[in-house]
Amino acid sequence: MDLTHSRIATRLVVLAGCLSLLPGCPWVIKPTPKPKSIEEQREVVMAAFQKRPPHEDFVVLDLADDDQYAYARHRLQEAAAAQVAQGGQETPGPTVARDFARALKTLDIARAKAVRGGPAPKPTDWDCDHFIHVNDSRTVGGGKAQQADKAQDNRPSLILNPYATCAGGATHVFTDVTAYDSDLSGKKLTVLAKSANEEHNDGKTFDDTAVSVRPSMAPESKVVVESLMVAHNDQTGEEHVSFASLDTTLTPEPVSFTLDHPRFASNEPRSNINLTTCQLRGGADCDYAMVTNAQGTLAPYPQQPVGLALRKTGTPWTGDPAAYFPFQTGQAFDITNIYVPTQLTFDAGAMSQPCTIQAMKNGPTTTRMRLIKTDSGGTCTTLADLSDLFVINGKTATIQRLVNLSQNTTASGGTGCTMEKIVNEPVVMSMTLYSMAQCGGAAAVPRLTTFTSAALPTNPFNLNVLNSCMAEGTKVTLADGTRAPIETLKVGDKVRSNASGRVLTVQDFIFGREPKPLVRLRDDQGHDVRLTEKHPVLLTSGLVVPADKVQVKDQVRTESGTAFITATERVPYDGKVYNLKLGTAEELESLGPNERTLFADGVLVGDDTMQRELTSPRRASATP
Repeated sequence: MDLTHSRIATRLVVLAGCLSLLPGCPWVIKPTPKPKSIEEQREVVMAAFQKRPPHEDFVVLDLADDDQYAYARHRLQEAAAAQVAQGGQETPGPTVARDFARALKTLDIARAKAVRGGPAPKPTDWDCDHFIHVNDSRTVGGGKAQQADKAQDNRPSLILNPYATCAGGATHVFTDVTAYDSDLSGKKLTVLAKSANEEHNDGKTFDDTAVSVRPSMAPESKVVVESLMVAHNDQTGEEHVSFASLDTTLTPEPVSFTLDHPRFASNEPRSNINLTTCQLRGGADCDYAMVTNAQGTLAPYPQQPVGLALRKTGTPWTGDPAAYFPFQTGQAFDITNIYVPTQLTFDAGAMSQPCTIQAMKNGPTTTRMRLIKTDSGGTCTTLADLSDLFVINGKTATIQRLVNLSQNTTASGGTGCTMEKIVNEPVVMSMTLYSMAQCGGAAAVPRLTTFTSAALPTNPFNLNVLNSCMAEGTKVTLADGTRAPIETLKVGDKVRSNASGRVLTVQDFIFGREPKPLVRLRDDQGHDVRLTEKHPVLLTSGLVVPADKVQVKDQVRTESGTAFITATERVPYDGKVYNLKLGTAEELESLGPNERTLFADGVLVGDDTMQRELTSPRRASATP
């Protein structure tokens, strides 16, 4: 009997052991999964990157995923260890210890939020863009390229640097970059160079991380470039952790481009590099303007523009028919949109034979334009793939198009790609030029280059879209105390600029149209003036405010002294508007920034220069 019981017990133990191995069995002891290698974690991140939307150069990492979090942490720790081994920063100058502790803290905070889950946070306008610049040392001049050539004994190299920018800035931002020599499959990777850097100063843009590499020029090889970005905003309590990557190649004849437009309308000396585009109104200094086309005569600021043109003459302003960019078929002018005239030639270079552009399947990497808002932070990036304009099987291709940066566009920074958001802010134009090309090898290879307008080796520029003005019929007080309608004034006329009789000379005459309601201001002295909403008005307190911010009971300056505003209203308007640019160099020598003024219907207001300054974005801090 005891023997029988013993056999039964033994069988029950064996049966229980078998059952414990079944799924869902409460007695199962699951083996600890083998940790993934760094290479396997990278593959998880790359898989997520390949699934990104086609308009993005980066993917925001899912930090609830153990592998994506672990890989990001590995890159930060590796960068910190490299800094310790090198004894500080890699760039010239005093040694700065960088342990990237702030970036690690940001990563862990973002990880905790992702794991915790819960309702989505209240949306804000804080958002970031993250992309990679690629330049060949033979086709760019100045800055990083010259340093790279010197370091590489003038042998060809690729200069690779991530670009990070957040709307409104970031309290702290970290970027790294890793470059690999690779076969065309992207499976066999050899590290060429790594670098990392950070900024703690509420920067709006950050591009201080860079490497220079001399990869193989073999026809079956390419360069894989990767970057991690970690940013934090103390104002909003938000974090951004993203990963960017791209493929490119180095060949005996480099990929290159020639930019014909945008460009300055003249070679006259300038006090800055702002290239001016005037869409609704402007003066003689506008490089481009919206026009009507009457049998080849391009006149500015019509009610229904048909395109944008480069200035041929300034007085009067006329457009150049040889540099005219019409709207695409089916498109019409929208006053809220931003338009950029674009004409350039892309050259795919050569390897063992000239590289010929190949048809490309729709994919995440495209040829596209973005505007970088260096003052306020963030970007506008067109979703349109301009590679559609490339000629298949050609070595070169020309893009000629009036690009709309407000339609079919993504913005880092909420609704940041409208005229209202970008007007009077100098922005940097950046382009990624990309194609697959057959260069003599067994398969097509990626051909890619990038540029920013402010870093061009010749004629660098910022784009500046301008608008400001007063209604037609507004009476301006002249030097002799008489008044004249603003539309009758001309360059060289003299106007009174304060109650003491100071006089300034008209340097430019700005005109155009305004389809939006004007701001009507009335005061207790009987003055009545209509202004565009952002026109500067001077208060007796010394403040300068846009017309749409003036309130009842505010005290303003007038020809007869101080007056109280008694009424403000918006009045419908769709007509001509005007403004003046005042002051010769001699007249402005003794004046402050808020003294380029005139009397409009008896009320003291700013001129065009003050308008531009008033509406230019301020560098608000991301730190409380």
